[in-house]
This record gives sequence, structure tokens and C-alpha cells, in this order.
Amino acid sequence: MLLIGGVLLVLAVGAGLALLLPARAPLLEARTALVQGRDAVVSGDLDTAGLAFARAEASFDEALDTIGNPLTGVASWIPLLGQTPDAVRAAAEAGMLMARAGLDVAQAAEDLPGGVGALAPRDGTIPLDPLRSLTPALARALALADRATVLLEEAPRWVVPAEVTEPLETFTVEARGARRALAAATATAWALPAFLGADGAKRYFLGAQNPAELRGTGGLIGAYAIMTADQGRIEVGPFLDVELPDVADVAPLPPPGPDYEALYGSNFRSLPNVNLTPDFPTAATAIERLHEATTGTPVDGTILADPQALSFLLRATGPAVVPATGTTVDADSVVPFVANEAYALLPDDVARKQVLGDVAAEVLNRFLSGGATEDPATAGRAVVEAAAGGHLLLHSADPATQAGLLIAGAAGTLADPEGDFVGVVANNAAGNKIDFYARRSLDYDVVLLEDGSARGRLAVTIANEAPTSDQPAYVIGPHPLLDAAPGDNITNVQTYCSTTCRVEGVRLDGSQVAVWRRTELGHPVVITGMTIPSGGTGRLEYEWTAADAWSEEGGLIVYRLAVQGQPTIIPSTMQLSVAVPENAAVARTSPEMTIEGDRVVWQGAPGTVATFEVAFKPS
Repeated sequence: MLLIGGVLLVLAVGAGLALLLPARAPLLEARTALVQGRDAVVSGDLDTAGLAFARAEASFDEALDTIGNPLTGVASWIPLLGQTPDAVRAAAEAGMLMARAGLDVAQAAEDLPGGVGALAPRDGTIPLDPLRSLTPALARALALADRATVLLEEAPRWVVPAEVTEPLETFTVEARGARRALAAATATAWALPAFLGADGAKRYFLGAQNPAELRGTGGLIGAYAIMTADQGRIEVGPFLDVELPDVADVAPLPPPGPDYEALYGSNFRSLPNVNLTPDFPTAATAIERLHEATTGTPVDGTILADPQALSFLLRATGPAVVPATGTTVDADSVVPFVANEAYALLPDDVARKQVLGDVAAEVLNRFLSGGATEDPATAGRAVVEAAAGGHLLLHSADPATQAGLLIAGAAGTLADPEGDFVGVVANNAAGNKIDFYARRSLDYDVVLLEDGSARGRLAVTIANEAPTSDQPAYVIGPHPLLDAAPGDNITNVQTYCSTTCRVEGVRLDGSQVAVWRRTELGHPVVITGMTIPSGGTGRLEYEWTAADAWSEEGGLIVYRLAVQGQPTIIPSTMQLSVAVPENAAVARTSPEMTIEGDRVVWQGAPGTVATFEVAFKPS
């Protein structure tokens, strides 16, 4: 009987595929059109995007008509056989919703006075009315994407052939990504007008970070200015020294978070060190309190930007001349100039601290004055990429606006994801600019255990490529108060795991080492000091077990991982390897993950936050 049942099952699957073959062509055409529409939106070609999304919707509709033919209708009532047309129907219906969502957004942007160019800044003002006009269309598109992802996630997979489930899984992953992007765009369009003073003037602490001297949020705040935003009009005051007046004589300041003092001591009272934490809302709260306590003037929030953010803006505007030095900077030269070369050109301590602020002011003013109006799509991508990479961080003291910034992905929070988590952050302890020469790589190997936990082995390698001469001591050290050699990289590495993990061992350069264990915002954090001489390499290795790292969903074993880093001069790289559980097969993976033997692997630059998902189907 088992053999007969197996034969009948194979026949049923084959019959289901035969009945669905007519729907294959329109489904492929629809998916191609969806991709074309997405790419056209990214490039700012709204006419092409609208036509592509309309073709995709029509092709998905044709596929649904094909699936609805009488033979397929009969097949859907047959046990086992009916699962396949139901799965294809769910994909086609979800595709129609996604195409309609894309079409709505493209048409709404095209209908703006002046098209997408209406969103570009000019004359020192970021237009707010076009953002408000786009918000309803974005919200409608997000609702459609929500319905589409539910349809895909609930589509049947059991006894459905791989020829259907594999593209279905790929489409599910892509739809989730599109849904996240729509959620971020909707939140941005809603929150940005309030942030930019739609309801009255706002004042922000605008800090220039330098990742050549690393801090948790990205880098030492070298200079700051007060930025005013009123009805979208931006005015930036002069950049000032970060050394605020002494806080000893003002009322005591409370720590900005429950874990801050235990981890970072009293640095919430020191602007150069206030951002040792990687959680920007925590650092921003401390900055805002410190500024008000020392100047008597409150601010409505905090903005931090680093040289890479300026590079993105210069891609949109073209080169800019920095009046303070007479230097011309462009997208390729601004990072090495600000983070390294300027220190040799400017021996004066005050001038060195001002250069980052001067460059930031010039580039920002050029961007806001309309330097990117000829290519508004590039201008939009510049801001989005800067925020997505953690190079531009926004915080609002208004809880409602801050909630929007969180959804938009511009708030720089220490993530609290579902599943597994890895975070690696370094804080410079040498008082120099040596992190300009640091190269960081991560290797993370994961084995899923039967109880829902995962065993993780993480290796963090930092290579120090700094010179020992021909650079100012301000850049390569040593600091006068430290017993160190020129070119030494002295750093504190903070490594985070999931809120449910248990760290079982830490090795530094192959030897067991005592470490400082604390907790930040629920995450266990291990802090280890390292001194890496010029030309040397330091290696930290961790072993831990993370509970609830995977879950069973729809008969699949689903493992999710979030990796959080920090903006660095040389982007960190990573190799990820997830072992395929025994008696299981890979059902789906995040984009660009590949299967190599009995492991699912990925390698690349994870950026500030990267998320991965692997689903396995038990045999």
C-alpha cells in the first residue's frame, strides 16, 4: 500500500504541473516586469516604472485566468493535487498586489508638480508638501504589500513540487524585502516633515563624526553646530569646538540609559566620549542633556554625520571647494582628506578639529542649495544610502517623530531582532586616528541544535596597516599619556550576542583570556582590550549558545540572524556559514546566500545592520 500510495503521489504531482504549465509563461513575464519596474523606480525613471508595473499586473491577472480554467478547478479539489494550483494562485494574487503597490507609488510620484524632481532640495529648503502628498500613496502601497506577504507566507508548501516551492520561496523573500522598503519609505515621508519643522522651528545638535578614531556610533565627534529647521528651510550655524563648558558646576546629569554608567562610567558628561555606546538614541539623549546643561539652551534632537555621508552627498552635487583650506573634495577624495590627510596639512590643533566641520558645512550647503536638482533620484539615493549605512543618524526628542525615524531605519539603534544576533563594535583607546588603517573581518559558524538553540563560533580579526612614521603623532600616536609605540592600535572590542545567548569561552590570539562581561539593552556584551602593533593582526574567538535561534514555521525550520557592526573607514567583511541540519534540505535562503555541500554560506560586507534567513525542510 505504501508503494502504491507513493506512485499515486508522484502521478498527482506530475498531473498538477501539467495543468499549471500554461500559467508558467505569464508568471515569468510578470516577474520580469516587476524587476524592471523596481529598477526603474531606483533610477528615477517613473514613466518606465509605471509601464512595467502595469505589465506585471496584467500578466499576473492572465496567470490567474489560466489557473482558473475548468481542469485546474477540478484539480484543486483533489487531495494532494489541489495544493499545487493553490500555491501558484497565491503567488499570482500576491504578485498582482505587489504590482499594484508599485504602480500606485510610481503614479503618485509622477503626479507631483515637476515629477520626482519636486522632492529635491533647493535654495536651502527641503520641500515638505511633496512628501505629504506621497504619504497616502505609500501607506496604500504598504497595505497592499502586507496582504501580499501574508498570502505568500500562508501558501501551501506540503506535497508541492520543488518546481513550484523554490520560486515561491524566492518570491516570498523578495516580497518581504519590498515590504520593509515600503515601510521605511512611508515612515520617512510621515516623520520627515515634523523633523524639519513643519509645525514650528526645530533646533538640532549637528555633530561631525570621524571614524578614524572609532566610537560606538561611528566616530569621535570632532566639531558641532546648531542646525535650525523651519518649514523645511535649513540653516546651519558655525561649527564649534566639541569641548563644551565644564559641567562640574551644573546640576548632576542622570545617565541616559539603565546600562550606560555600568559600561561607560561618567562619559555621558563628556562630549568626545558620550557616544561610546553603539545605541544612538542613548548617545543622543546624553548629548541633548549635556548641551542644555552646559549652554542653558535646549535642542529638539541630534544629527550625526561622518565623512562617508558627505561622500554620498558629493555624488549628487559634484566636487566642492572647502574655503578653510582651499582644497577641492569630491566623492572619492573627501573621506581620506577629512579622516587623514588634513592632519598633516594643518598642524594647528584648533584648525584640525575644525576641518571636519568646515567640510561638512560646505558640502551640506551645496546639497541644500540645489546642487543635486539635475538628478533628484541620485539626491534621494544619497540620503537613503547614508542613513542605511549608519553614516547619517537622526534623533528627535519628540516621541512620535522618533518612532517614525526608528521604522525608517535612520535612528541607529542597537537591534533587538527575532532569532540570533551578532554585534561587533570597537572604541579607540589610544587617542589617535589609527582606525583609518584598520581592516576588520568576521567569521561566524552556526550549528542548529534540536531544542531550537544554535551553537555559534565567532572570530573577529583586526589587521593594523598603520605606518610607524611620516605621519603626525596626532594620527599614529603615541599619546603622551600612554606607554605605546607609533602605529599601535589600542582598542576595546565590544561583542554582543542575542538576548538569550550564553557566552562559553573567549580566546585572544589563541589563548584563553579574562573578559569584562556586562549587559546593554538586554544583550550580553563581552569587552576585551587589544593592542595591535603596526603590521600586526589581533584575533578574538568566541563560543556561545543562543536559545530560540530558530523556530518551526509551516513545517519548515527557520533560522534568522541579524549582524550589527559600525561605520568604519574600510568596510568590515564577513563570512557566514550555517550547517544544514541532519535529514533536512534547504528550502529558501536570503539573497546571495549559496549552498556549498552541507552548509549555507554568505560572504561580503554586512554594513551597519544585515539580516539573514535560512529555511530548511525536514526530509
